[in-house]
Amino acid sequence: MKHLGLRAFLAMTALLLTAQAQALMVSPADCNTTLDCDTGGDPSQAVISQYIFDNYGVTDIYKQNVGEASDVGTYAGSYEITFTNTPSDPADALIAYTGGPAIDCSYCFLLVKGGKATDIAWYLFDLSGIWDGMEDIQIKDFWSSKGAISHVSIYGDETTTTPEPGMLALLGLGLTGFVIARRKNR
Repeated sequence: MKHLGLRAFLAMTALLLTAQAQALMVSPADCNTTLDCDTGGDPSQAVISQYIFDNYGVTDIYKQNVGEASDVGTYAGSYEITFTNTPSDPADALIAYTGGPAIDCSYCFLLVKGGKATDIAWYLFDLSGIWDGMEDIQIKDFWSSKGAISHVSIYGDETTTTPEPGMLALLGLGLTGFVIARRKNR
């Protein structure tokens, strides 16, 4: 009977470690319908960053430009962005967590900026408490009829990170082993 509880725990742990999280979907249609969103018409990155800092108090901590091989910011290397539709004029993108320090999104924002002149040059989505820093973000249907995504950035407080899932699993297994060993000694 003792082994049945251990087997159930190990099976549950394996299930949790292999479960894939659903992607968070973000599109212009979500702006102020399902996600709080801010927009602007000025395409200057310096103006956008200053506006975001002045209104939300956060800075650019991760960025990927279309057509560039490397990402930049505090969390460069922890995420990978794949732009789709056309390589030079994408309307869609996927942000995937690849390991390493993850963004703590208790207060963070996703900026999707357009590269060609349109009425709305950028969308800023409030992902605070919605995104865990490790699930995929699927970006869909931006400027699909006129324009394209020029880059994607995440703004937040760069002083906090979310622990990697593997480290949490190892800690949990270690504590479980400790409890089991202690029970055997009794």
